[in-house]
Amino acid sequence: MGNLWRVIPFVVLLAGCASKGYVERRIDPVACKVDAIESKIGAVETKSASDEQRLNALENRLATIEGQISQAQLANKAMLDEATAKAADSAQRAESAATAAAQSADRAQRIFELGQKK
Repeated sequence: MGNLWRVIPFVVLLAGCASKGYVERRIDPVACKVDAIESKIGAVETKSASDEQRLNALENRLATIEGQISQAQLANKAMLDEATAKAADSAQRAESAATAAAQSADRAQRIFELGQKK
């Protein structure tokens, strides 16, 4: 009976072990699913990297366009300031010309009146 107690643990251990074929049959479907999931993860990571590159390109393009808009706004402001200054100068010259014309008209009127009195 002493030897029997020594053999029983080995028999229990052997009975609890699965064969290599059984393990492969159980693991193969799981391994296929894992491979499919890893493939999908790879595709998502590739798309994510592509999307990130596209986003960076769009951000760079947006920054360029914003810079161009700022330059155009500055140029427009400069042109507006120049046009305003020219308009003010033209208005001043027109006012001076109108004053000179009025003075000439007054002189002509006085000369005419003096000519009429004689």
